[in-house]
Amino acid sequence: MIRKVVIAGVALGVIVAFAAVSQPVQAGGCVLVSAKARGLGEAAASKRSQAKLMRNINHWAHKSKLTRVHAGHAPTSCAKGGGGALFVCTSSAKVCP
Repeated sequence: MIRKVVIAGVALGVIVAFAAVSQPVQAGGCVLVSAKARGLGEAAASKRSQAKLMRNINHWAHKSKLTRVHAGHAPTSCAKGGGGALFVCTSSAKVCP
């Protein structure tokens, strides 16, 4: 009788261990954060866009109650605005806890 209980306990332990290991790995809640800014010059618009992106990343981290986050490469693309006088730059980055 004790032998059957031990075998059943070991079998249950194996099933629980397999279920715990086979859970899908979560991405950790990574998000894509972006920011858009305008300026008279391309350099000014790019700098403003990067600063706005950092504010958005910090806001997301604070809202998610995270003390540290990892931001990936943050490319910036700029184009002349529709009016012709202003540059419009967009920055984006993948941010993970």
